[in-house]
Amino acid sequence: MRWPKRAGLAGVATLALAACSPALDWRDAGLAAPLLALLPCKPERAERAVPLLGPQAAPVTLRMASCTAGGATWALAEARLPDGAQAAAALAAWQRAAWATLGAPPAAAEAGALPPGWAEVPCAGRGAALQRCLRGPGRAPDGRAVRAELHWSARGPWLVQAAAYLSDGAALPAAAHEAFFGALAWRGPGS
Repeated sequence: MRWPKRAGLAGVATLALAACSPALDWRDAGLAAPLLALLPCKPERAERAVPLLGPQAAPVTLRMASCTAGGATWALAEARLPDGAQAAAALAAWQRAAWATLGAPPAAAEAGALPPGWAEVPCAGRGAALQRCLRGPGRAPDGRAVRAELHWSARGPWLVQAAAYLSDGAALPAAAHEAFFGALAWRGPGS
């Protein structure tokens, strides 16, 4: 289903107004994937090749945009999978890598179980062929405790992760949560 331009812009404006805060300045994330996504601050961008499909496969380019505002770090990452790649397997590998980065016990992640303190949460993204959304504790690269919410969404050759990282014990305000995760919507045809 195609969204009319006016409806898409109206939705972005509504979400931005709902999450108004001097610290949050919502804007289109400018992803290559056909996914409407917002960030609350001007992002830094980076890309790198990652072994998302396993050590025997060619690396996949992962593009990232992230920024810090309103007491949280917000991140969007996208990868275009090669023809024939299984999105579910790539999502599972990305999930294990995210947990490893957050310092989750490797045994739980490797066995396919959720690490201690992690739980499934509702996914808000519209139009996805595959989604997985989780929330749980971890450690930032500097060692401080964080609470992460990670949403993976896939359609066609694209796999995208939206993530919010907060100081442990902090809660993401409902309006900011809705503006970030609720704005996720795939556009155009399915592949």
